[in-house]
Amino acid sequence: MAVAGQPNVGKSTLFNLLTGSRVLVANWPGVTVEKHEGFAEYKGYRIKFVDLPGVYGLSALTIEERISRSYILSGEADVLLALVDSTIPERTLYLPVQFLEMFKKVVIAYTKYDLTHELGLHVNLQHLEKRLGVPVVAVSARSGYGVSFLLDKIIEVAERGGRGDYLRVDYGELEPFISSIESKLSGCASLTGYPLRWLSVRLLEGDAELASVVEEKCGSGIYEEVEKIRGEARRVVGSDLAAVASSKRFAFITSITRDSIVRLKLPQPTRSGSMFYNPLVGPALSLLIVLSIFILAFIINTGFPLNVILSALGYQELAEAVEALSLSSLMSSSLGWLQELARSRIASPVLASFISDGIIGGVASVLTFLPLIFIVMLILSIVEDTGLLPRMAVGVSTLTSRIGLSGNALFPITISMGCNVPGVFGARASLSSGERLRQILTLPLIPCQARLIVLLALATALKTLGGWLLVFLGYLTAFASFAVLNYIFYKLSREKEPVPEMLLEIPALHRPLGRVVWWMTWNNVKHFIAKAGTIIFASSIIIWALVSLTPGLTYTEDASSSIAASLSRFLAPAVYPFQITGGKAWIIVFGLLMGFIAKEVFIS
Repeated sequence: MAVAGQPNVGKSTLFNLLTGSRVLVANWPGVTVEKHEGFAEYKGYRIKFVDLPGVYGLSALTIEERISRSYILSGEADVLLALVDSTIPERTLYLPVQFLEMFKKVVIAYTKYDLTHELGLHVNLQHLEKRLGVPVVAVSARSGYGVSFLLDKIIEVAERGGRGDYLRVDYGELEPFISSIESKLSGCASLTGYPLRWLSVRLLEGDAELASVVEEKCGSGIYEEVEKIRGEARRVVGSDLAAVASSKRFAFITSITRDSIVRLKLPQPTRSGSMFYNPLVGPALSLLIVLSIFILAFIINTGFPLNVILSALGYQELAEAVEALSLSSLMSSSLGWLQELARSRIASPVLASFISDGIIGGVASVLTFLPLIFIVMLILSIVEDTGLLPRMAVGVSTLTSRIGLSGNALFPITISMGCNVPGVFGARASLSSGERLRQILTLPLIPCQARLIVLLALATALKTLGGWLLVFLGYLTAFASFAVLNYIFYKLSREKEPVPEMLLEIPALHRPLGRVVWWMTWNNVKHFIAKAGTIIFASSIIIWALVSLTPGLTYTEDASSSIAASLSRFLAPAVYPFQITGGKAWIIVFGLLMGFIAKEVFIS
């Protein structure tokens, strides 16, 4: 069972409900780039669901569209579950119509059905089912409404079959050319698995990938004849055949929904939501929200900057209490107690050091990041589920587009301020491979919590206003470097890549749902633990070995005689140009080597 639909139709949420798995629920197009599989047990049947990427069409212009189309044409799916957003039924029915032109065993689910009456929408599902020739089911992932009936219909279609033939859309003036191409292709026996009428329409629209398939399977003769027909169509109808075909599909959708959908009232956009579209207010408001998110996250996790403010106002004891009761301090205290317990209970110094500093220290390195990651992901999930995050992306797009990034970059940039690793993972939501690569290369420049710890330590050591100015300059330099490098990379690749444009479905503003927020938060945190946590833990073990063993592989508690110290002395000349010489040079190099694994370790 393939589950497919446009972004924000509730696809991943329904997938979660059907399978019980935790797939990312997001308002960003194409987040689930990879296939995600899950299983459901129902009435003695074991149903396998494959969550396909959210796409707007099947033109194979993006990675997501190629994945979805290839999977459907492969014949692996017994049934295709096509989703339509009940709150915007006409627009989101476009993709299921394309599916029905190429696949017979389809079940259509109208999601978010519990919201339709609130918006004054009434949908005659029976009429739509009759016109489309496939089951049309109303569901709500939030309440679970219609899910059992949906599963019944899926089993029914799987066992009894779907439509007798493919859906036939009237393409008007394109029909003679479609028939001509279909006639040419009918003589090619190698095109098994490709519905000839659908293939003819796609070739007429200028699908380069399918054109290559035809040339490869049918030979250059048939390919050239198809191209001649397409050229004649462009001369008679117009150059943009894809636009004509698209308009005919929408006309078909209008014809079947005209008597099936009734609107008693139209939702009025709120003034607060439209503020994000203002070219001046939008960027400022979006950046203010991002800043507020991280101030709140840092206060909960480390006490900063609330502790600094309280200290400056003379409330030193309260400032110390805020810092001591922060999640990061509580986590560090607990793990420190566990390390001391291990040292006191294990007689062997080597084993005690390995357990306390290596294993527990490695776990501590991972857990140290978890509070911030969890807090940031939780807050972002709440903001995202309310519908604010896409609006913020639109708001900052006027700024990000100047350096070659779309507004979608706001999400990975925001996460990177907490930790670069999940931020880089978030770059998968980029609109193009070029933008994705630029983000992967430059997101590590965004100052994260670990770098903030280093900057705060330096500022505290200086004990002057200049120290806090150093923190500001550190952030300014990092973001400036991020912007400049993205701009340079974008300019170098501009000939091969179009200007990034925003293509976002803006959902209605609503209260966040606790279950959805938890799914989103836990999925991101779990991904961090599985991917980054493994690397961080392994790196911590390596650090322990480098710091605790001598070049002769004997145990030492003196870091100056360790393998890391010997390597640092060898590399010390690298810092001589910065006027760092003498006995301190190797210590600085030592700190840089340790900071390469975990930035905050540089302080120790």
